[in-house]
Amino acid sequence: MKKQFILVALISGYALGQNDAVQLDEVLINDPFLNHHYKSQSQIILNDSILKKNQPSLSNLLQFESPIYFKENGVGMVSSPSFRGTTASQTAVVWNGININSSINGQTDFNTINSKSYDEILVKPGGGSIAYGTGSIGGAVHLLDHLKYNDQLTQNIDLGYGSFDSYNLNYRLHYAKNNIATNIGYARFQSDNDYEIENYLERNRNGKYYFNTIDANIGTKLTDHEIRLFTQFNFGKREFSLTDIYETPTMYENQDYRVMGQWILNKNRWNSDLKISYLHESNQYYPNINSSTTQDLEVNNWIAKYYLNYKLKPNQTISGFAENIYSKGNGTNLSASDRNTTGFGLIYKHIISDKIQYEASIRQDFSSVYNVPLIYAFGANYKPMDFYEIRFNFSKNYRVPTFNDLFWETGGNPDLKAENALQFELGNDFNFKNLKIQTNLFYNDIKDMIQWIPTSGSSFWRPVNQNHVKTYGSEIIADYKWNNLSFRTLYSYTESINQETDKTLIYVPKHQFNFNVNYNYKSWNVFMQNRWVDKVFIQTDNQATIPSYWTTNLGLGYQINSNFGANFNINNLFDQQYQSVANRWMPGINYLISLNIKL
Repeated sequence: MKKQFILVALISGYALGQNDAVQLDEVLINDPFLNHHYKSQSQIILNDSILKKNQPSLSNLLQFESPIYFKENGVGMVSSPSFRGTTASQTAVVWNGININSSINGQTDFNTINSKSYDEILVKPGGGSIAYGTGSIGGAVHLLDHLKYNDQLTQNIDLGYGSFDSYNLNYRLHYAKNNIATNIGYARFQSDNDYEIENYLERNRNGKYYFNTIDANIGTKLTDHEIRLFTQFNFGKREFSLTDIYETPTMYENQDYRVMGQWILNKNRWNSDLKISYLHESNQYYPNINSSTTQDLEVNNWIAKYYLNYKLKPNQTISGFAENIYSKGNGTNLSASDRNTTGFGLIYKHIISDKIQYEASIRQDFSSVYNVPLIYAFGANYKPMDFYEIRFNFSKNYRVPTFNDLFWETGGNPDLKAENALQFELGNDFNFKNLKIQTNLFYNDIKDMIQWIPTSGSSFWRPVNQNHVKTYGSEIIADYKWNNLSFRTLYSYTESINQETDKTLIYVPKHQFNFNVNYNYKSWNVFMQNRWVDKVFIQTDNQATIPSYWTTNLGLGYQINSNFGANFNINNLFDQQYQSVANRWMPGINYLISLNIKL
């Protein structure tokens, strides 16, 4: 490499070997729905040991540790998920209990989120609109911060340097004394991103980027109360990679602020949780990187969310909740507009015995600009043997139109209806001493899907409720640990069919397979990640595809002493030339050196 290495604690690849068994009710999760409900749905917990070993972008972490497929326009470029065959706007991203999907386009760009800025990331496949509202059709990704009142001061610094002049920095401070706990963090990753590609462009041009995350959280515990404040600021800049030498180079900047106050009351049979949040999202798009002309968008969201749980009997609870979201947006090509949505819900939970329990819930939202369907959910768990549990869940979920759908000046449609989906999931969990297996069968019937189509006699496109899509498939996740050696295998099969055309949706692989290995010996750690992705269609008529690909990451770590650790990682070990979006090549073999410092 032409520049000297800066050791870093960025981490590339993990073999899930150390996915410690952490039960949700043993962790200080800032979300009462995760603490008390929805045990009938599958979940994948990615905690400290996994987060430290993976690269910082959330899309890179999840494509090796979950069944989600990501469409990436290159490293650091736009990255959008397809979860169980659904679209990017049908996957909810939830920050400490608050849905943070963009009000502008209904999505979250997973490459702008630094996974190392959180204490835990939880992936919950399946419908979740009862708790998290719009967009939680394919599943939800939870970004969780923990406040621990453990009377100590700890600091961690991760530093790293890799191929293509890539730098990574992550600093985390935790301080707790008596009844006060604080977390402070700063994270940055950047790259020139000029890797070689397999066409006449020769290298990835106009691909430079940087992303920053600053967060500060504080909490205080009283006798029956706890008060918390969470803040986060994300800002970044990236150029958009070219697909043709004659393209005009473009650029994009984003600034996102999140502030949430939380008041928790636990007393006798009552559990109360109040959240007041402010979410700001804004961006500037440069149609020509050499010009100061920009296209600007901005949305401000004010959210109040209240949850109240009452224990009727030791084995029965009833919960009620209410949520109000007021959003106001404006910008270039977006008429100044606002919308207000209020929702109410009830949940009843009954633990019949230590072998069987069930839960039923209902929610109704009221919006100032569109109709939202009544939604409901029912789930049950049955554990006939200590090592085996069967899960069942059925729910109706929805996604509301975005600001772009409703108010885009050249084509918005204020008469759009919310998308709605019926979801079914059947799961089987096997838990032996060294082996854990989770299997899921799922089915989704999605109606009134919003699609942008050209208008008659005009060059403009306009969104309409047109598509009817059915998705179905299965997932298998298996973990095995033997002494210092551990394995994880993940396989998913997905069909996603447009019922009007009988064609598969674009960018939905039928098969995905992950196989990860991790080995520890004294102060040494060796791990390998393998990922195979089936071909995907890139045209709605299913006439063109991107071929399947296999990538492998290899890592070697050494713990120098209790305060210092180093890693060397090789990504795409066999120099596979591949793309997950047409004409958007991903990098070949590349390297990373990293250092972790504990103070």
